[in-house]
Amino acid sequence: MGLSGLDSSFAMTAIVPASTTLAPLRPAAVLGMFREVLESSLIERGAEQGLELLGPAADFWHQVDLAELQRMAEGGNASAQAELAWRCAVGDGTPRSYAEAQRWSARSAEAGCAAGEAVLGWLLYHGHGLPQDRAEAASLFASAAAKGQARAADLLARCRFFGRGVVGDKAEAVRLWRQAALQGTATAMFSLGLCLYAGEGAAQDRREAVEWFQAAAANGIVGAMFLLGQCHTFGLGVAANARAGLAWYEKAAEAGSAEACFELGEAHAAGRSAAGQDLGEALRWWRAAAHRGHARACVKVAHCHRWGDGVSENKELARSWYRRAVTLGEAHAQVWLGECHEHGEGGAVDLAAAADHYRIASEAGDVHGQAEYGRCLLHGIGVAADPTRAEVLLRAAAEDGWTSALGELERHWFAEGERAMRRPAGDPARAVACYRKAAELGHRQAALMLAECLRYGVGGPADLAQAVRWYRKAASLFDAKVALGDMYFYGWGVERNAREAVRWYEQAVGQHEDAYAMYSLGYCLLHGQGAGRDVATGMNWLEQAARLGEADAQYELGSAYYRGEGVTDSKRALEWLASAASLGHAQALAFLERIERGGPLN
Repeated sequence: MGLSGLDSSFAMTAIVPASTTLAPLRPAAVLGMFREVLESSLIERGAEQGLELLGPAADFWHQVDLAELQRMAEGGNASAQAELAWRCAVGDGTPRSYAEAQRWSARSAEAGCAAGEAVLGWLLYHGHGLPQDRAEAASLFASAAAKGQARAADLLARCRFFGRGVVGDKAEAVRLWRQAALQGTATAMFSLGLCLYAGEGAAQDRREAVEWFQAAAANGIVGAMFLLGQCHTFGLGVAANARAGLAWYEKAAEAGSAEACFELGEAHAAGRSAAGQDLGEALRWWRAAAHRGHARACVKVAHCHRWGDGVSENKELARSWYRRAVTLGEAHAQVWLGECHEHGEGGAVDLAAAADHYRIASEAGDVHGQAEYGRCLLHGIGVAADPTRAEVLLRAAAEDGWTSALGELERHWFAEGERAMRRPAGDPARAVACYRKAAELGHRQAALMLAECLRYGVGGPADLAQAVRWYRKAASLFDAKVALGDMYFYGWGVERNAREAVRWYEQAVGQHEDAYAMYSLGYCLLHGQGAGRDVATGMNWLEQAARLGEADAQYELGSAYYRGEGVTDSKRALEWLASAASLGHAQALAFLERIERGGPLN
């Protein structure tokens, strides 16, 4: 990736289907399931689940034909009126009519029939056939529950749990659900289990939660089957048993649970099934979940087609699955769809569309989307460049855990600094400002360049103390190590400390075979500066530097041989002095002239 980052994309670091992470639903997700289950319409679910509003007599009333039921209702039978109201509400054997449901349930409720009160209360709760009035609905549920109507207790518990039409009281909701559950109401069993599982309205007790899930599952509650899969898989309230967990997921999937289908896909992808990893089987389950409207499953199916995992690669099909996930409200799918548009996968390149998808994901709070849209704004990809806004988004993404977002920002400012420095007219002041921004974000090369500018007064006044500070920020870089050695050796911007200088020179030569660093270390060791005098080691470093063409090292080496530092070797001394002189080393030239004149060497 170039310094500008124009070819980069955070989305390329995709989590492929095979790298599925094993994790149970968090309490927040369980509460989301709560809302889905508890707020779904009794009217819509009633026909499917055979909800019994008339208690033990429900089987009798279900068998009464419509004509006879109407006759009995007209004759004033309150139970018949409640059953007729129910059939009108769900469209069972007669066209759905909320007005008729309201008329018959009102007559039944007026007669004091708990089932009629329950139906009328729910119509009022949802505003079906008459203005919504949740306070009146809760009052009707309470009246019916007091008469022993278990379904009404279940409905009142929902009102209490969410504070709808009545003061919220989760503990009271739990009490009511327990009452209804003990009377055999399956949905109350499930709701009670959810409360115990999540610790809502009661102390968390997953062992008891499992017992209620089992009771609810035995009564056909699909969500309970799914959560039993979770509990057995992760050992929540029951001993962990992956095989039992998969069995419950399969039961839930067969009963229509999209979430269970998704989990089965995850299990096969991660190799948690008896057959081991099987991406083809994982795809089959993800596709089943996707067809049932599971947004994350759509994303998984798209990933499989995009990268050819468990199926032939088909980027056009991948794009269509990402699009389906987007229509289902999956914000992160906007990011993947944006990447397809940006890189021309499965269709033409469309940078404007890519940026728009990233924007939508960002505005939905998706941290990956924030990072991608910030990148587009930073570089003007598909949208007008806006570095200020880009920086806000990238910093926000980093704070939310997308740490690579800062890398994009720091590379941008470093590249801007380099461009400013290379301009024909030059703009060192802007270069310094850009280097500083990048360095403050952690860009080590920018920290080094900023230190150099501060050291030599480029783009502003020199500040040796600040130069040392930034060299330290870039200390993992070889050039920064050498610079720190010099700063400490000469006392530039810091108190002179030859020992610290030697430490930095040693680190430098350990990182890179550089002639100047070798010379500096050799000089210190030869003259005993910053460390005990070590002539042999010092001469060795000087010779290595000299052979690499370092004139100062050649001069020091020649002088040492001539003076007898460790060993006297006039011939080698003259050779190294001559080599240094040929490189224009003034001290070497002067040394040779004094030798020729026979004058003093110092």
